Amino acid sequence: MLRYLIFLTSLSALLLGARLLTNSARHMAKAAGISEFVIGATVVAFGTSLPELASSLFAMHSTHSGLVVGNVIGSNIANIGLALGLTSLLYPIYVSRQISDTDVPLLLASATATLVAFIDLQVTWPEGAALIVMYLAFIKHEIDSHRRSQAASREKINGRQIAAFFAGMMLLYFGAKYLISSTLAISLDLDLNESLVAFFLLAIGTSLPELATSIIAARSGRPEMVMGNVLGSNAFNSLIVLGSCSLIAPVAADSSFLITTIPAMILLSFLLGFMALNNTITRLEGILLFLIYLVLSINLI
Repeated sequence: MLRYLIFLTSLSALLLGARLLTNSARHMAKAAGISEFVIGATVVAFGTSLPELASSLFAMHSTHSGLVVGNVIGSNIANIGLALGLTSLLYPIYVSRQISDTDVPLLLASATATLVAFIDLQVTWPEGAALIVMYLAFIKHEIDSHRRSQAASREKINGRQIAAFFAGMMLLYFGAKYLISSTLAISLDLDLNESLVAFFLLAIGTSLPELATSIIAARSGRPEMVMGNVLGSNAFNSLIVLGSCSLIAPVAADSSFLITTIPAMILLSFLLGFMALNNTITRLEGILLFLIYLVLSINLI
């Protein structure tokens, strides 16, 4: 029970640290006069995936790449099947033309790139570097295409936000550290594959910000934030998290885990792409996404 308590405590610290870090970084970006779009495309997108990145880097530092694979693929599947599925089940989501023309192709490209990278059951550093370059090229294209965006009015530097930034860094560090150690201990107790434990514990836990943000945004009538949040997080996980971890050491994966989860991730990604063509994710489609997630989870168990 102590290990599960440590897991929940460290997960809470990780999520709180990511939120403090993102909010303070957004404040500092506004103080520097950076436009709202650039802040959204970089700081906010980065912030919502900080839990996955921090926990995955610590897993690689501990030479447990199975946790990284389960975390990345599990988060991507949970973001679509769980977060977007449940959200659209409650509130049908409108998909703008910009998202269907830009963000959806990035999602499909990142999912396909993940499949290609894992063909030999590992992601090496040249492949990881290519994934990172792919993401940075997209961000550069997005910023260049929105150069007309006006810079936000400068804000005065707030001392509390600076303190929150460093507090967020500390919480992120210790949260990720003890989250990985407790996850490893739980996997040993249950005598289960690391990737499988990461798929359920790490992936669902680190996807909680996406789930909460999506439901709140949909209820507030901001569907673009819902889609941008999920699609951006998946692309970041596949390209930046996986790519960054491979620079530390090759990210090796278990073939039995990949055979089940990679096809599900590809299926959900392309299903979402087809759904976006109609400019609305309906309640029925939300049920379908959620059911696929449930069937996959039961199959893995």
